Amino acid sequence: MTERSLAVVAAVLGDAAQRDVPLARYSGVGIGGPAELLVIAHDRDTLIRAILLAQEAGIAWRVFGGLTNMLLPDGGLRGMIILNHTRGVDYDTATCRVIAESGAVIAKLAQEATRRGWGGLTWAVGLPGTVGGAVVNNAGAFGGEIAKTLIAAEILTPDGHIQTVEPDWFAFQYRYSKLKAADTQVIVVSATFELTLRDPAALAAKANEYTGRRQRTQPPGRTLGSTFKNPPGDYAGRLIEAAGLKGTRHGGCMISEQHANFFINEGNGTAADFQALIDLVQVEVQRQFGIRLEPEIEIIEPAAVSDQLSAR
Repeated sequence: MTERSLAVVAAVLGDAAQRDVPLARYSGVGIGGPAELLVIAHDRDTLIRAILLAQEAGIAWRVFGGLTNMLLPDGGLRGMIILNHTRGVDYDTATCRVIAESGAVIAKLAQEATRRGWGGLTWAVGLPGTVGGAVVNNAGAFGGEIAKTLIAAEILTPDGHIQTVEPDWFAFQYRYSKLKAADTQVIVVSATFELTLRDPAALAAKANEYTGRRQRTQPPGRTLGSTFKNPPGDYAGRLIEAAGLKGTRHGGCMISEQHANFFINEGNGTAADFQALIDLVQVEVQRQFGIRLEPEIEIIEPAAVSDQLSAR
């Protein structure tokens, strides 16, 4: 990867590409250094074209969605970082199916489905992030999860072909699919969900209930959502609170007083501050309760992109 390669690709992509842009501007928690080359893809053609150009030029690349559950490094990321802002959504009234581009906001999709009286995604009405991120992470809440309603997805393979796959292809587990592997070069382009007709008033009431519960239990401010996965038979937040860590600060980040599994950037927090709290929690919960908490967020190392070279 050379400076000339980056400059050539940036010129080809035109207004969609920018150099040395701080990723903190786009991150849910407001943390992240500059992307060497940032591409914002508002349509699937730009998304696919950017990836193929990077591969042809030997430029390291990675696609991100809403950056709502990813801790980005303070030093930034080399290569091409693509923000997927493809937002197209089609509601098929004949089949009660939703076909959404992977950059669509999952909460907006769930809100519209709920308004139509289509059940199956109401649990996601307050969920941050994009459809693609939700599929990759098998996102879920309130007893629902992506794996329960996804019936197909379009993926872009490393050789540049669009392929349609069924849910089993993803090997879904709790908050996991095989696309969470750091070295994957497969991108979700769109997802199809099969929903069911329900009473719109009942769905609206359930959506209001979920929204109220989120507002009561989840702190406002700049967070990455739940920091740790819940261990079997317990809750990460309960364990962190029981360990006496609520309200603990490191630099500009703190463990929320409202919900201990949420870490807040109070304004000038860094990835190093956030990581220090993660390390502290893991050590103390392990020491006091013999349980090793696993992060639910994705922690992006600089090498995760700079070493991800084209398969071609």
